[in-house]
Amino acid sequence: FGYDILIYDALYVHQPHIPAINGNRGFKAESQAKIAAEFVVYKIRNNIMPPSLSVQELDSLGTLK
Repeated sequence: FGYDILIYDALYVHQPHIPAINGNRGFKAESQAKIAAEFVVYKIRNNIMPPSLSVQELDSLGTLK
């Protein structure tokens, strides 16, 4: 699974695979992709740019299991 983030109905982020991980592997569950996307939205809303995710952040969110 991956995720898309839209701002005012326009595509802002298209993430078809797990960010910060080598290769093109997607999240194992839709719920994991949703958690990661919500964290990216949090970063965008709080002007944390770029809104990229690190391996440590993904691990702390529990999306790498």
